Amino acid sequence: MTLPTFIPGYLGTLLLNTEDISAMVSGATLTLTRNALNKPTLGQPWGYAIAGQRAGTISYDGHLSAEQAADLHAIYSLDAPCDFSFQMGDAAGATDAGLYSGKCIITELAHEVAADGEWDWSLAAQTTGPVTYTPATP
Repeated sequence: MTLPTFIPGYLGTLLLNTEDISAMVSGATLTLTRNALNKPTLGQPWGYAIAGQRAGTISYDGHLSAEQAADLHAIYSLDAPCDFSFQMGDAAGATDAGLYSGKCIITELAHEVAADGEWDWSLAAQTTGPVTYTPATP
């Protein structure tokens, strides 16, 4: 039996509005959803469902970088959708698990600090339009 190749969390690249934010991200989540539409049918004891529209949400959090703080605010201030991409693993390497990309609207930007820590940030976004998955090429 071949053992799976698990991907360490530090292997990946995150782009937001063409800005590489990977170095200041300590956690990121891309959630893709699809609603199910009920389709009751006369004469059938069980209902049926069909796939509805897809959506996605994105969240990032990390330590605030003096070099990129203004970039985060500029991305939040955009009125138009911006590009995003999630490269999972090392692109074109042994741990490449593919690339998700699309457009999103930034819905939240937060900054947080404790006196005995460093400044942290978090950002939330809603995808708009299709989210494309490009599998790794061996």
